[in-house]
Amino acid sequence: MQKFSLATAFLMASLFAFNACKKSDDSPNSASTEVKDTVTSFFVYFANTSDSMVEVGNYDDPDGPGPMQATISGVSLKANSTYEVTFSIKDETNQNKIEYIDSKIKSQGKDFKICIGNPLGITVQATDSDGSMPIGLENILNTSSSKGDVKLNFTIKNQKGVKDGTCSPGEVYFSFDMPISVL
Repeated sequence: MQKFSLATAFLMASLFAFNACKKSDDSPNSASTEVKDTVTSFFVYFANTSDSMVEVGNYDDPDGPGPMQATISGVSLKANSTYEVTFSIKDETNQNKIEYIDSKIKSQGKDFKICIGNPLGITVQATDSDGSMPIGLENILNTSSSKGDVKLNFTIKNQKGVKDGTCSPGEVYFSFDMPISVL
């Protein structure tokens, strides 16, 4: 009887050790726990192509998702004008290691697209590419003759494996509305 007990104990200990060594689905390296950068500053530069004037709007949230609300500053654009639109996007939650999200988007262009809304007849055309499809870090924006105060939406889409050149597929990585006046 004692031999059976030792054999059973050995078998149970072996099973316990095997299960303890088995990789868990919620390990720190699994995709489900992947940590993405936090957008703490999102600057939008509107350079008028006819007079070289630059308007700068921004989203600023220094504590990331925390108790402090983000501040958003808007811009005034001229009607019937063309603007070159570029971005500076950062994660500054760790002041010792600032992450330049715009650089990551550029280097991983096949997985991302920045989309810009088109209220008041605004048209936007991305001028940069991942080699076959637009990324949206560099754009030409044209205002129409329509004037008014509206919100212009900026959305970063993670389109890994589904990118088709449009803003439809993928997961929203970050989005905000910037107030603009078209004068």
